[in-house]
Amino acid sequence: MRPSERSLKRVAPSIAATCLCLAGAWAQEPQLLALDDALAFALNHSPRIAAAAARVEKAKGGVALARSAAEPAVALRASGRLQVPVPKITITPPGSSGSPPPSPMTLKLGRPDQASLTLGVVWPLWTGGRVQAAIGAARAQVGAAEADLQQATEQLLYETGAAYYETLRARSARTGAEAALRRAEEDLRTTRAGRAAGLVTGATVSAAGAGKRQAEQAVASAKVAVSDAEQSLNELLGRALNEPVRLLDQPVTVGPLQVSGQAMLIALATRPELLALDYRRDAAQAAIAQARAERRPAINLAAQAALQTKTPFTPPHQESIGLEFSWPVLTYAASRAHEAAAGATVKEIEATRTELESSIAYQVETTGRRMADALERLAAAQEAEKAAEAAGREARALHEEGAATQQQLTAAETALDEARARRGQAEAGLSIARLSQARAMGLMRALFLAPPPEGG
Repeated sequence: MRPSERSLKRVAPSIAATCLCLAGAWAQEPQLLALDDALAFALNHSPRIAAAAARVEKAKGGVALARSAAEPAVALRASGRLQVPVPKITITPPGSSGSPPPSPMTLKLGRPDQASLTLGVVWPLWTGGRVQAAIGAARAQVGAAEADLQQATEQLLYETGAAYYETLRARSARTGAEAALRRAEEDLRTTRAGRAAGLVTGATVSAAGAGKRQAEQAVASAKVAVSDAEQSLNELLGRALNEPVRLLDQPVTVGPLQVSGQAMLIALATRPELLALDYRRDAAQAAIAQARAERRPAINLAAQAALQTKTPFTPPHQESIGLEFSWPVLTYAASRAHEAAAGATVKEIEATRTELESSIAYQVETTGRRMADALERLAAAQEAEKAAEAAGREARALHEEGAATQQQLTAAETALDEARARRGQAEAGLSIARLSQARAMGLMRALFLAPPPEGG
């Protein structure tokens, strides 16, 4: 399976249209941002993606350059010169017997001004496999660059999605810290009232005050965590760091397979890092073939037509055509060195791929365990929320009957708020776990950039 840009190209128009709409809306006021919108905006504003796409275009230029070596090379050359003195020779004609000697003759070999215009063509007839190997290596480099683009896309999708849900988790943690602060404030108020009535000791009041200060510190830390998470998300989106962020609190519902054996097979087939290594290995093997071809002869067809200033010894035009045969015998050492270097590159890539496969297997297994743990945490948080809701209803009923104090009612209400906040953190954590597993399996593009179904 080879990487391509098809998935990215198919969704590029819709992503671009979505981002244009979002840009106009954000210019007026912060809008509710769904995960798909955030991913689209990040892809279309990421310098990382733009640089990777530029490297693909650069690699495609390398293919055209390699192919041009098999095409005819046409060169037009013009020259002119002034020459003083003009070379000349003196010839004495042979004389006949009995007659006076003839006068010497002076002949100019050229002219003081001389110009020429030459059109030359060299057409490679046989290169010994050099051109084919160079084209193969260049095409492999294009594949590697496309795989790098897919890898950059995969990583950016994951980082943006993780930052999205990390912001939601931080906000849930802040909500829970604020609920704990309200409970601590109510405890302090109650203990102070009890101290005024002589029912509690000063140590109890001091402990309640310390609890309130700890709760205030927890709220401050939670606010800093929210600010950091929002700035990280804005950075990935290419927006101002302090721009307000409104997120749709909707968990990731799609996810990869949970069977580890299938997950590893999918990862080996779809991880763009592995595909990029395969292409680079192909390029190195083509470099070996190219180095071997450098030791073979080459045959070119050469033709030339020239117009030049006429002299007593040169015609006004001259044409020639012939075959050129070259055999770089004295460059064998250099070509063997290139072959050895390319062979070492192949071995290095194979070793790197083996190491990467082990790392991917660990990632797949680890993210699978984290997924299971996140599911258990969410289930526990949901049960705790249900219990807190029941306790809250009972406390309100008792408070209305006068059988429960305001402190007890506040404690039940804040406990429910904290339980709901923990459930929100667990949901965000599960979404991050799903994204992490999808990244480990190389499925981020398939999940979020897949084209819509036909007729959908």
